[in-house]
Amino acid sequence: MNINHLKKYQTFSSVAELDQHVRGFLRRYKWELSEGNLEILTYIWRHSVKYPGVSFAKVNTIVSTTGRSRSTVIRTINRFENMNLIKRVATIRPNGKRGVNLLLFQPQEAFLTPHDDTLPDTAIDTVSIEAEATSPNECTPEYQEEAENKQGEKQPVKTKKIEGRPGSRFDMDYTFLPSYIPASFVEVAKPFFTPVEVDRAWECIHRAYRREQMHHGIEAYLEGVTRTFKQAIFLYKQGKIKKEFCGYLYSCVLESLRQEKRKETIQCTDSVYYDWLDEA
Repeated sequence: MNINHLKKYQTFSSVAELDQHVRGFLRRYKWELSEGNLEILTYIWRHSVKYPGVSFAKVNTIVSTTGRSRSTVIRTINRFENMNLIKRVATIRPNGKRGVNLLLFQPQEAFLTPHDDTLPDTAIDTVSIEAEATSPNECTPEYQEEAENKQGEKQPVKTKKIEGRPGSRFDMDYTFLPSYIPASFVEVAKPFFTPVEVDRAWECIHRAYRREQMHHGIEAYLEGVTRTFKQAIFLYKQGKIKKEFCGYLYSCVLESLRQEKRKETIQCTDSVYYDWLDEA
């Protein structure tokens, strides 16, 4: 295929728009992805800039470059397609034969972060989630910038809030939160999180619940989930969590739900199979 013909498949108007989209995806899902997933995504992302959103990298090329197995690459691409991040498109050559398979990044408004043009205000006493300047994995609507003065000394860290402040058009309180977030969880999280952060923390918890495919509704596990959340907050405030908070919380909730699922499976097995030895 003539590479210039790829322009008709372009899904973004600029590389900056593509980058904003992928970073928004990572903000939501990075803690669910393995190191291999991230390497493969990074490769596809970096090779989708000539015509923003269009990658024609072959599976074999990704395998040889990342060092991951062919099955891992294919499984990862399938996963990203199921998550609506990318779409595979088969092309046809002028002679009618099948051409290369393209990987197209799909624009989704949910992955984009609204721009904030308001002035910074005094920081609220909430859990501050650390984010690396070179990494697209922000977990809260806060970011930090450090500047150096002429002598090379660091200036005080400034905090800018995206969520909004009293009296502005972005002002929100906890009554704006979606009704599907349990009120008991909101009450526990309020002293530490802004409303936007509460929403993201619950989204993280709910993803862990969906991934584990539990036997009952999430309400049945709310007590354990809340207990895990409190423990994570305590460790974070003690400075014992070095990774981003949402990633740590996701891992803890996932492990907690796995333990509950094991207990439920054992109980179910006990109810099906009668132990005649113990009875005797």
